Amino acid sequence: GLKPQDLVLEALAKTTEPIKIKFAGKPDHPDFLKMLQQKTKTLRLTNRVEWLGMISEEEKIDLYSRSKGIVFPPQDEDYGYITLEAMLSQKPIITCTDSGGPLEFVYSGKNGYVSEPSADALAVAMDQLWGDSAHAKQMGIVSRDLYSDLNISWEHVTNTLIHAS
Repeated sequence: GLKPQDLVLEALAKTTEPIKIKFAGKPDHPDFLKMLQQKTKTLRLTNRVEWLGMISEEEKIDLYSRSKGIVFPPQDEDYGYITLEAMLSQKPIITCTDSGGPLEFVYSGKNGYVSEPSADALAVAMDQLWGDSAHAKQMGIVSRDLYSDLNISWEHVTNTLIHAS
């Protein structure tokens, strides 16, 4: 299987819309970042991809607010904090059928897209989101409403944990 970043790059290369992607966070290995940057050149995506590295919470919130959506296709993620942050920021989320945690929160076509973990399928989802701003905006609103319905506050989490035992 491809690493999530690899998958996003290969999907981006297949999109028809002029989508731009910003990658945030630090790779597990410096060599992995070099490999991804090389792949970006090979796929001729240099002007459509930005590597931000580690960013602050403030920067992340600002980036979310200015984005059309969040692509988050981890493999077997336990708990999708990024998914929840995207929902809180009123953005649609694209994730994959093998992503684990985020699948609890993403309803395909309602507040984002759940795609097969292939470059072709992910490219279609990315194009759909990018190409229909009105629908993307609507999905973002649904995302925010779903977030509110989840009642995620530490108090609620603590109560749930205490009552669960």
